[in-house]
Amino acid sequence: MVAIEFIHYMKIKTWSGDINKRKLLNVSWHKVCKPIKEGGLGIRNLSHINGAGNLKNCWDIMQSDLQWAQFVRSRVLRNNSPISHHISSSIWCGAKYKFSTLKDNVTWMIGIGETIRFWLDSWNGEPLTSTLNIPDNLHHLLQSKLSTYLLNHRWNVPQPFIAAYPLLEKKLYLTTVPNTYKEDKIIWKASHDGNLTFKDAYLFHSVQQSHNVSWAKAIWHIAIPPSKH
Repeated sequence: MVAIEFIHYMKIKTWSGDINKRKLLNVSWHKVCKPIKEGGLGIRNLSHINGAGNLKNCWDIMQSDLQWAQFVRSRVLRNNSPISHHISSSIWCGAKYKFSTLKDNVTWMIGIGETIRFWLDSWNGEPLTSTLNIPDNLHHLLQSKLSTYLLNHRWNVPQPFIAAYPLLEKKLYLTTVPNTYKEDKIIWKASHDGNLTFKDAYLFHSVQQSHNVSWAKAIWHIAIPPSKH
């Protein structure tokens, strides 16, 4: 009984500010969706779930071998970039808004280089257009694939490019080209294995500055029946 009374005291004190008043308490949804250790109920935020689902769909469209992903990819991507015109697709309707987020949080694992854009994609840190400060108005001219600059599993970049951009030679030196036939692959930077799961996508959307509360463990104690919380 002491534990239950303590819980009632903490709820009233925390949510109403007055332990002598008993009343219906309104708690904002974002507080309810906080983790238990932060004073919430640990309920998943529907907005975060929707965002995570769209991000995961965007990821699958980019790299999955599933038939639906290949079909959508053939309709919405041109040179690894999304189309600008509208198509009738309930999947792409939400996923297309996550493409820029995906682009900022992935890197490429080099294979044969036929999928990776040499100048515009992130295959070693940031794209070359950013590293070399190439003006935006020239980006549309730089669509060549990474395979264009490979020969017998080695770099084969024209010398005038090296002379014009000294940093390019250093970047190539630090990048290993596989000596076997492999497909290019995108890697989710924050994942331990490079894959983006729905859990990873949800955590990406829900990560925020956290503040654990000292009374959470006392209220959500294993010895207290859930019906008494």
